Amino acid sequence: MTQRRPILVLIALIQAAGLLLLWAQTPAPSPWAMAALGLGAAAILWLAARCGRAEAGPVGQLRQENAALRQERDRLSLLCEVVKESSERYREYSEAAADWFWESDAEQRFTFFSSSFEAVMNISSDDLLGKRSWDIVSERMEIDSDQWQAHIADLTAQRPFRDFKYWLEDGAGRARWIKVNGLPRFDEDGVFIGYRGTGSDITAAVENAHRMHMLNRAVEQSPVSIVITDLNADIQYVNGSFLRVTGYSMDEVIGRNPRILRSEKTPPETYQAMWAALSAGEKWEGELANRRKNGEIYWEMATIQPIQNIEGEITNYLAIKADVTEQKRAAAKLAELVEELRRSNEELEQFAYVASHDLRQPLRMISAYLGLLEKKLGASFDQDSRDFFGFALDGAKRLDHMIVDLLEYSRIGRVSVPMAPVSLGEVVADSIRHLEVAAAESGAEIMVPEILPAISGDANELLRLFQNLIANAIKYMPEGRKPRIEVLCSDSGGEWVVGVRDNGIGIPPDELKRVFGIFQRLVAREQYEGTGIGLAVCRKIAEHHGGRIWAESELGAGSTFLVAFPKG
Repeated sequence: MTQRRPILVLIALIQAAGLLLLWAQTPAPSPWAMAALGLGAAAILWLAARCGRAEAGPVGQLRQENAALRQERDRLSLLCEVVKESSERYREYSEAAADWFWESDAEQRFTFFSSSFEAVMNISSDDLLGKRSWDIVSERMEIDSDQWQAHIADLTAQRPFRDFKYWLEDGAGRARWIKVNGLPRFDEDGVFIGYRGTGSDITAAVENAHRMHMLNRAVEQSPVSIVITDLNADIQYVNGSFLRVTGYSMDEVIGRNPRILRSEKTPPETYQAMWAALSAGEKWEGELANRRKNGEIYWEMATIQPIQNIEGEITNYLAIKADVTEQKRAAAKLAELVEELRRSNEELEQFAYVASHDLRQPLRMISAYLGLLEKKLGASFDQDSRDFFGFALDGAKRLDHMIVDLLEYSRIGRVSVPMAPVSLGEVVADSIRHLEVAAAESGAEIMVPEILPAISGDANELLRLFQNLIANAIKYMPEGRKPRIEVLCSDSGGEWVVGVRDNGIGIPPDELKRVFGIFQRLVAREQYEGTGIGLAVCRKIAEHHGGRIWAESELGAGSTFLVAFPKG
């Protein structure tokens, strides 16, 4: 630069002299003036070249420095792009890993919450600033005190912490389970200034985990066997009930086919039907006779169905099986008892019918000969003899009535008469017609609904049923009281309930069930005649029609006998 300034000054003076010379030669320059101008121009070129040589070194250096600066600028620009991209990636990772950010001071008091905190928790962050985590925890939910003590120990020691969980109530008062992470912060001098961390609402995840835990416990503790297999029917999971029922251990069944349980008791057609349903993607239900590890046969009621993944593809089979061995044994035993009872009842009814039928003949002979003796010897009888003969004849008559009633009882259901629609209105009318004399003598008032339903049944048996009920209503009446009898009918959904209500002597509450037993008398024979078999006949007729009979009564005020007949 020291050589450049004087050279430039000299060039400027030569140019100025040339201009003055041109101005002085106006209007036309002389030859010597033109020569002077040429010499000046040459001097200027020489001086300029010398100036260029003097500046060539610094200019090259400047160019090199500019190139280096441009390279540094490009490097810093590229580095800024990398930092920007890394910062954006870190921000996205942070937002994906946590719901909000927070900061606290050296006293563990919150000083900052990110804007997402309010959106997630529905709580204004202003309400929590200046407070510590143990100041805002929900008081309604229990938290393990040992965990809190360990967390406070971490804070006191200024250690990083992860996944500390506690309950926080949201703006609606609902307890939310949150998880927080934190890192300690220090200033340039290494002084602790607080924590910076992240927080997440994990309530839904915890609730889902709790539900899954409950489901797992329910499956594991289920009283029925649960088995999951792959598509090759190889066992992947069994619960505890399966192990208890079969006698196998977990290691002995995982990876094996359920055919290890197969016995010869299950028909091949059952397995064919099972696989046909499963192959079609359908559920199968049926009974299997399997074999335990000890060789014992047991019965299972099984439900097997395919399990699909979210794409709708069948990936597994699920079997739920209940051990019904005891039920099968009980059912078989019950069937045996029912069959034995049926045979016993048939034999008993046959015996009763034959015995009753055969008893009537000698009984008639006894009654006839007693009558002949009375006629032949009656004139010579004293009063005691007449009483004795009277007792004998009366006993024979009562015995005959009992035999007739027993015959009637034994015939119910024995004669196979196809069930047919029967109008109960006509049956009740015929019953009352057969009792006209008894009703007239007692002054009975009998009320019957205008419409009574029709049921499927045996007309003769139903006639005997209502005749017995109405006859009892007339007979069992306190002295001096006129019978008031009402036939009832109501629709109880699947049944017609028909009844006979009276205003008679009534039945003690503890005797209501006993009245339907055979030969059961609740009153003295001297007060009311009868064999004690009429209501037993009614019960048998009701049961023969698939119904039931019961009594409601108030002692001294009357009784109601109700019969329920199934519809259809």
